Amino acid sequence: MLEVALSDLSLFLGQFLRRPSEIRSLVPTGRAAAREMARHVRPEMEAVAEIGVGTGTITKAILARGLPPERLELYELNAAFCGRLRELFPGTHVHNLPAQEMVNVGRKDLDAVISCVPTLPLPDEIQSAILGAALKMMKPGAPFVQITYGPLPPLSDAVRARFGLSHQKSRRIWANFPPASIYVFRQLG
Repeated sequence: MLEVALSDLSLFLGQFLRRPSEIRSLVPTGRAAAREMARHVRPEMEAVAEIGVGTGTITKAILARGLPPERLELYELNAAFCGRLRELFPGTHVHNLPAQEMVNVGRKDLDAVISCVPTLPLPDEIQSAILGAALKMMKPGAPFVQITYGPLPPLSDAVRARFGLSHQKSRRIWANFPPASIYVFRQLG
């Protein structure tokens, strides 16, 4: 069953209509996909970043895993979403910035980066900027968790090769609209 809070859906659709270049999906990530993404977070982690946060479906799942809010950095380009995130998730660090600027403001030594940024349609240069920024902030071997709706990996072959990434793919999550897969990327060596 597709589960999306009505208030989240209303805000999401409103922002999609106002800013279609910022919002690439018609609906927020569903709970089943959010849980699959958050499963890579553990309560003892010192710092986690979520990029492309949207209305916070994945944020809820991350915090439900037991991560204290003050250890969670949220990066979202849409200002209306940021306002809502600050209300819903006090204690988290909300940044109204694109993901590739996380190197300028965020905590280093991240234990994980959880991404809902729609990377698949982006050119390699932007994929590289986002991934490069995340990798500079992450501990060696930490997971970069990325959702995708297409049949291909959400990072191009060239970008994966450039950064020396391995990946694992989840099962298809049919209880999401559209159906999604979750990839976990790690830098080799």
